[in-house]
Amino acid sequence: MSQIINKPFVFLVDSPNHNDLYDGYSIGMALRDALRAIRIPCFYTLATCRENFQAALNSRLPEAVRQMQPDASTNAIPFVHLCMHGSQPGVGLTDGSFFGWAELRSLLLAHNYAKGHDPYVCMASCNGFNATNMANAFDTAFNILIGNTGAVFQSDVTVAYMSFYNHLFYKAANFDQAVQAMRHASGDHNFYYAIGEQVKNQRLYEMQSQFVFNPWQNPQPSF
Repeated sequence: MSQIINKPFVFLVDSPNHNDLYDGYSIGMALRDALRAIRIPCFYTLATCRENFQAALNSRLPEAVRQMQPDASTNAIPFVHLCMHGSQPGVGLTDGSFFGWAELRSLLLAHNYAKGHDPYVCMASCNGFNATNMANAFDTAFNILIGNTGAVFQSDVTVAYMSFYNHLFYKAANFDQAVQAMRHASGDHNFYYAIGEQVKNQRLYEMQSQFVFNPWQNPQPSF
């Protein structure tokens, strides 16, 4: 029986602001170049509008998996890295298009179809940790999610993810160690990770608790 070879790679979707595009360079492009310089495979897509973003996840992501996983002896492991404007209810693109967490979840299903399991999602944005809202009591939505709980400087998010990927790909670090490295490298201690199954279980517990203590939204009817 042949041994399965794991091939992790970064699938980076970049939707910078207009000023970055005017200058011709973005933090997503900088991360792409840095990853390639240290020989971490990186597939880059510039997605400035809704149609580009949808095509990136629905078409380019499965194609990247096929390229990295040409036969049964290879297991491609994509890290879906989203570099764009983030807010509490979702993410925004260059042209002002907005995707709420539920809509982003529906796009990430392309990963599930290609790989058979939930993705590793890296949110390179402000409020990126709010993407935990993609998960609910019946859907894990992601395998692991990494993000920042608040506003984050472009310099910090770039340095943080460089350290994160370096530790995962080259230092045999686990996710806890890699996220700790993000905090130390950037000086921003608001980077966290979440496990999809744990978030799902917490949502289920909260829902069941509501049923136990308040099964009726309105006063119970008289029979």
